[in-house]
Amino acid sequence: MKAIIVDDEYLMIRKFVRLSEGIEDLLIVGSFENASGAIRFALENSFEAAFIDIAMPGTNGIELAKELRNINKDVIIVFISAYDDYLWDFNKIGGDYYILKPYDKETLEMAMERLRLLLKRQEKEYYIQAFGRFLVMKNGRPLPLTGKAKEILAFLVTKRGREAGNEEIYSTLWENRPYSNVNMTVYYNALRRLKSILKNEDAEDLLISTRRGQMLNTAVADCDYYSWLDDHMKTGLDFKGEFLTEYSWGETILADMMIEK
Repeated sequence: MKAIIVDDEYLMIRKFVRLSEGIEDLLIVGSFENASGAIRFALENSFEAAFIDIAMPGTNGIELAKELRNINKDVIIVFISAYDDYLWDFNKIGGDYYILKPYDKETLEMAMERLRLLLKRQEKEYYIQAFGRFLVMKNGRPLPLTGKAKEILAFLVTKRGREAGNEEIYSTLWENRPYSNVNMTVYYNALRRLKSILKNEDAEDLLISTRRGQMLNTAVADCDYYSWLDDHMKTGLDFKGEFLTEYSWGETILADMMIEK
């Protein structure tokens, strides 16, 4: 991963470069003590990530991040600061990671674990947002999913590539209706709408239909929920937030996430 470091303190740049040595997939291709130098470099060179000190004279790190995103919308932004007062700005600009000073090599290695996931996500055609409201994007553009067609796909996301039987999907999404061949018609109509939308958006590869049910093709999609699951297995980190807020059945999964150890 090619990256730049921007910090108005030369000694902090030297420290960053020294600590980054030995992280084999991190290559520092530029170091700058001001935003203007970083912007000129970005206009003529490519890199995947930018480590940016926030509190800099003139153009600060937040403003620089906006400029870099205008040049390359996919650049990964990592803010560096001695304070956590900038977290609101970090979220507003869509920063990808936040490093607090003082930091050590272990801190950079932890950051790189997150950055590798982000870079991998960019390589996939679809990105799925399950935290908060459900959203599916293809190459950065939301798919026009609505109603039960959208909800079917949301339920399949929670299975993470495992098959969900058609009866299971119906019973979960239409929980107040008894199962019957007649009532299953509403499910199959919604499924047809989902397939029609995906076909119109040239996104048919996202859904796999089997003889008994449906599956999400996780080989072509990344998801914030999957990233949390993977991180949780390593750290035991509890979840504190919103999950598939449109759907009542998501509350059961959310409850398990809140208490899972």
